Amino acid sequence: MKYTIHALALAAKLVTSTPLPYPNTTTPTVVLHAGTVTGAASNGVEYFRGIPYAQAPTGSQRLKPPVRLDRFANGSVQATGVGPACPQQTNVDITPLLLEVFVIPGVAETLGFGGATGDVTEDCLTISVTRPKGAHVRSHKKLPVLFWIYGGGFENGSPQMYDATSLVQESVAQGKPMIFVAVNYRLGAFGFLGGDEVLKDGAANLGLLDQRMGLEWVADNIEAFGGDKDAVTIWGQSAGAISVFDQLALFDGDNTYKGCALFRGAIMNSGSITPTEPVDGVKAQGIFDAVAEAAGCGSAGNSTKLECLRGVEYEMFLAASNSVPSFLSYNSLAFSYAPRPDGRVLTASPEVLAEKGKYAAVPIIIGNQENEVRRQDTKNIENELTIIPGHRLLPLPVKHHQ
Repeated sequence: MKYTIHALALAAKLVTSTPLPYPNTTTPTVVLHAGTVTGAASNGVEYFRGIPYAQAPTGSQRLKPPVRLDRFANGSVQATGVGPACPQQTNVDITPLLLEVFVIPGVAETLGFGGATGDVTEDCLTISVTRPKGAHVRSHKKLPVLFWIYGGGFENGSPQMYDATSLVQESVAQGKPMIFVAVNYRLGAFGFLGGDEVLKDGAANLGLLDQRMGLEWVADNIEAFGGDKDAVTIWGQSAGAISVFDQLALFDGDNTYKGCALFRGAIMNSGSITPTEPVDGVKAQGIFDAVAEAAGCGSAGNSTKLECLRGVEYEMFLAASNSVPSFLSYNSLAFSYAPRPDGRVLTASPEVLAEKGKYAAVPIIIGNQENEVRRQDTKNIENELTIIPGHRLLPLPVKHHQ
């Protein structure tokens, strides 16, 4: 059998627009330990969007690691809509050159900016599943799982931006049916706030911990949807691709849960190993201080600034989160919010962990686009595929087009 590799082309099959609720031509249901999930079906595909996988990270749980949700409220979830989006970075100070690019028809939609519409809420730790219709009756074969981590500079994005209908339909047409899962994770100051207080409190890299809990949810629940928990590939684009490598390197490369690997392969589009300073470094500390000041927590009194941030109203904390430069501003890749080494979740900067071999040894695909990265020894890196030494290539079976 002939295989071609074009992960970037596969990414293009994810429609970067907000999907509308699908007509209930049938009403698929799945029974999990947490309760019953009701979805929707259309065009040979079944959808279950916005399934809670963790307790609401609100109130006293704000700026703390996710807590697993053991039982749905009332024992059931209606997952027939598009699901929520996590709070977004909205103070977009776009540079003139980028603005010229954005006004080109279709560019903003293609990049997915502004795609997180609908219900934007702090209570956003949900997961979405798209599967071929009838996957639950395929008792003879569990389906492989593609676990998607969206991008957006760790400031924007949501599963709402991506409709996996055509991707799942294509997998069925090729005789390689699969299940698509997309995870919501906290963004901006909600998920990637740094600083000395954050480090001492054990509250660093919360967005990465959200993603990891989403993977654990898949391990616990995907078989009920007809999926194979031992055949999970993680896939991300931009900040999602950075997150994919971070998931490889989390806890010094320990990707196991209940004695089994959470994933067996990884795909990274437009991102991977990204050097970062410590979570209590100068950059992160400056952002923390600015956010605390904007939230009225600059002089916290009897409580710490972090505890003060947990207690302010949602709107105030959101405004404070937005008070620092966005990744679309002149700061560009000097992210205000990003995964940073904390000595536990990420024990060192990603490139250090890679050099020391402290990452999960799975097949990897890394794809970049022309002019995305400049290297003196590479004139054209369009669709460049880089394989970390010592690994075999993960083949994706796709149709061969002339």
